[in-house]
Amino acid sequence: MLTFTAEIINCIHKYYNINKEDAQEIVNDEWDYIEEEFVKEQSSAKEIAKNLISLYMVA
Repeated sequence: MLTFTAEIINCIHKYYNINKEDAQEIVNDEWDYIEEEFVKEQSSAKEIAKNLISLYMVA
């Protein structure tokens, strides 16, 4: 799970130009969602990163 969340943070940082500390905060805030998607094994880290950014752009 740690590798998966690190991959999500790196995707947010790389593709959405958000610094790593802010990306870490996003991951911490949405931990339940990420854990749920990880258990389902249907979404990649890139897809989850995209969904998280979509959530934060709306808010």
